[in-house]
Amino acid sequence: MIKYTKIDVGENYTTPCETAEALSGKLNCILKEKRLTISVCESFTAGRISAQIIHVPGASAIFHEGIVSYSNLSKKERLGVKKKTLENFGAVSAECCAEMVGGLIATGECDVAISSTGIAGPNSDGTDKPVGLCYIGIATERETLVYKYNLSGTREEITETAVKLALSSAIAETEKYKK
Repeated sequence: MIKYTKIDVGENYTTPCETAEALSGKLNCILKEKRLTISVCESFTAGRISAQIIHVPGASAIFHEGIVSYSNLSKKERLGVKKKTLENFGAVSAECCAEMVGGLIATGECDVAISSTGIAGPNSDGTDKPVGLCYIGIATERETLVYKYNLSGTREEITETAVKLALSSAIAETEKYKK
């Protein structure tokens, strides 16, 4: 199991005021300034975090890869999520989110990684987990943080909020990063 710190934000979060475009621009600037690279693995955000990052001109200098790992098989085969993790906790869990982002960091091809897994709705996934539950993972070689959120709104609003929270969290961790 990947060692990580779980931060249960629940419903006590503030959606960043900045647009996703502004947040991705800021993240790109910090990564370039520090000469760092980033990778992203996404489930319920379906590539939107990656798209925001590479939308910024010059992103090729900082972006290593983006993976949309929607199925459990992809999570296991591509990211190294353990079968036991998926059986015991499910794909929408802090444990899965940590292993997803840990799989990217383990390759050694990036300095910072982001993962996302959650339930955007409009219906739940057949478990007792509610629509709006999401986990955002941010990892460096030194630490892995997993944020748990209970988001509300439409499918689109939940996804957009998660993208902004992921970018904002990545900015905060990247600003602290020392190579």
